[in-house]
Amino acid sequence: MTWLLESLLAHYGPQHWWPGDTQFEIMVGAILTQNTSWNNVVPAIAKLKTTNNLTPESILDLNPEVLANWIRPAGYCNIKSHRLHNLCRFIIANG
Repeated sequence: MTWLLESLLAHYGPQHWWPGDTQFEIMVGAILTQNTSWNNVVPAIAKLKTTNNLTPESILDLNPEVLANWIRPAGYCNIKSHRLHNLCRFIIANG
């Protein structure tokens, strides 16, 4: 599978089709956009950015209820809060 992705990247180059300033922001956006539109995700990511909480470490430091409140515009905020915590734990554990 990796060979296919590398082949597509070599042929087409970076497409920049997913909005995000960092790879981590793209991962957060992928979780938050599940079952909602991107327009609902934008304010949730903006809240994380304006509070300087768009890093794995800072998200893990947040109480899940606080995080859920901040990402509420994206819908299913309690589930997505736990998914973001799981993602952050995975990233920190695996580098």
